[in-house]
Amino acid sequence: AGHPFMWNEHLGYILTCPSNLGTGLRGGVHVKLPNLCKHPKFEEVLTRLRLQKRGTGGVDTAAVGGVFDISNADRLGFSEVEQVQMVVDGVKLMIEMEKKLEKGQSIDDLVPAQK
Repeated sequence: AGHPFMWNEHLGYILTCPSNLGTGLRGGVHVKLPNLCKHPKFEEVLTRLRLQKRGTGGVDTAAVGGVFDISNADRLGFSEVEQVQMVVDGVKLMIEMEKKLEKGQSIDDLVPAQK
């Protein structure tokens, strides 16, 4: 049932990728953000929400048609529940931003503070 070196009390499960130390949890959601992805603050919003984006084909793939795989950027320092909640709350906010942009409205009032 595994090897003892694969678990560390402080770091969690030790996987092949150091970025996955800790829970190893990556909670991803596919969401269409054709307007937000063109907004100059898109990257800043992701960073402030502690989220990351990729194409729906996985790592190093481009988004097609404004559809992104949005997931938690952190693997260490937060519980599994906190990580999933960050994704849920962040995607909810980005959908709200997308709807405002569809109507030609500003999203400046929705840009979050750094988490």
